[in-house]
Amino acid sequence: MNVLITGGAGYVGTELLAKLALNKQINKITIYDNLSKGHRSLFLEKKSSFLSKIVFVHGEILDSRLLKKQLTDTDVLIHLAAMVTTPFANTDPHFFEQVNHWGTAEVVYAAEESGVSKLIYLSSTAVYGTGTDLADESILPLPQTYYGISKLRGETHVNRLMEKKNSIILRGGNIYGFSKSMRFDAVINKFMFDAHFTNRIQIFGNGKQTRAFIHVEHLVNTI
Repeated sequence: MNVLITGGAGYVGTELLAKLALNKQINKITIYDNLSKGHRSLFLEKKSSFLSKIVFVHGEILDSRLLKKQLTDTDVLIHLAAMVTTPFANTDPHFFEQVNHWGTAEVVYAAEESGVSKLIYLSSTAVYGTGTDLADESILPLPQTYYGISKLRGETHVNRLMEKKNSIILRGGNIYGFSKSMRFDAVINKFMFDAHFTNRIQIFGNGKQTRAFIHVEHLVNTI
């Protein structure tokens, strides 16, 4: 079995890669990433025995021609590539629309025209908005941010593909935990970093806000 991971050099991708590489049923893992976050830990694992399974392709998910070329022998496509948001990051809202909406559309179109048998799309609990009720698939999504809106729009393309191919949407919460491609703009990671190195953390608002969180290891195991 051959697997391709968009955003595979990122925070979740590098941990997923290490997990999948141990699976004897997987022959090849293609990492499709533009390295926009500067994560290069993937290339430092010279002694890792699973590197023989890995192929790295530097590419954009909006580059439909290159993406389709990489999917010619792919069985499972895991779409992680995204423009993410955190309380500590300032991002132009147009980038969310371009990458999370239209980028996902390109991924779905490419999968539709290829031999891919399964697509897994990592969406976000941000699609639910700011409600306080326990959210599940039956709750009507009401995203309140550009990020949440763009992820929900990405879901519409994956939903269309479900009629033709095995497709799964996972709505992950705010991710935290150690990764070889570490993110310190994620709120819990930043709290831990600041507490350790500065002995203080910055609290926004009244400190009573609640969020859905998931450890990166639990997310990887779910995928």
